[in-house]
Amino acid sequence: MKKTFTKAVGMLLTATLLAGCGAATEAPKATTAAQQSESKAGDSGADTGSSAEAEITLTLSHQMAESHSIHTTAQKFAQLVNEKSGGTMAVDVYASATLGTETENLQALTNGTLDMAVIAAEFYANYVDEAGILCLPYMYDSYDDCYEKLNSEAGDRIKTMILEKTNVRPLDYYVLAFRQIFTVDREIKTVDDMAGLIIRIPDSTTYKTTFSQLGAAPTAVAWGETYTALDTGVVSAVENIPESIMSASMQEVCKYVNVTNHLIAPTTISISNQVYDKLTPEQQKILEEAAAEACQFGKNMTAENSDANFASLEKAGLTVVETDVDSMKNAIKYEEYTCTQSDAGKEILSLLGK
Repeated sequence: MKKTFTKAVGMLLTATLLAGCGAATEAPKATTAAQQSESKAGDSGADTGSSAEAEITLTLSHQMAESHSIHTTAQKFAQLVNEKSGGTMAVDVYASATLGTETENLQALTNGTLDMAVIAAEFYANYVDEAGILCLPYMYDSYDDCYEKLNSEAGDRIKTMILEKTNVRPLDYYVLAFRQIFTVDREIKTVDDMAGLIIRIPDSTTYKTTFSQLGAAPTAVAWGETYTALDTGVVSAVENIPESIMSASMQEVCKYVNVTNHLIAPTTISISNQVYDKLTPEQQKILEEAAAEACQFGKNMTAENSDANFASLEKAGLTVVETDVDSMKNAIKYEEYTCTQSDAGKEILSLLGK
């Protein structure tokens, strides 16, 4: 009999289940593949990798549009899993928050009601303070520097802490681009221009501390609601990587891209440990190897696409502002972040050379 660990089907994840979920609330319930009994993954809008022939099919959720490099990397991961398993394992990829927001996906992974998801480190920081260290501003000098630090003892220790506290296993880290600040009505030439800026941030204590230190008014808004928030004046700025801004069409409502290079927010390919423990050691190894290769592929793609993404923003009409980065750096005080205040946090910060 065909085995499947797929836990969520996008068409049946209702608005009621998705509403009102916060970092400390109960995970949304998702419809399991067992309840759908042999239904085809293609009927529910997933990108699949020969799942009809596979003995095991895993569901992987992420937030970005199918044009985004995260989706390309997720597809690469699915391809590698299928190839390494000789077609006995498949990964169905659901894009564009079809299966819920990133916060909801993390809750579902914790409860074992979702198999896999792309989860950014800042969301883990809501459960494991020390994970926020990976998202501290001006932590990385380059993409290679970020990749090396994530794959060091410090990165491994944070993986272990995440597993122990959330029952979610990060398989590997994926290096995204340096984040910039996109504004509707002002240029950010120095840190002084950040004063009172209402800026959208992800639901993360680390980001809140960062932009409070910079003098802004950070406001948590779900990614899928950010375009409207910018368009209606609920917020007047957003920080993210250029590719994400373009894929969400936010260049239509922003006038300036301020080159702050304020942080790299690494993300992860993660699996519910309840699902992982049901796999054989060989299948676990396949997932780990595929994740490592896919994340290396993603890091290379991030570096290669950096200049092209800025060119696309300029072509779309945004003004590029060269921000005084030193004035931004000087406003940051690592000791004020809760993630650095525990003994473990201090040790991890030291391992990262800060």
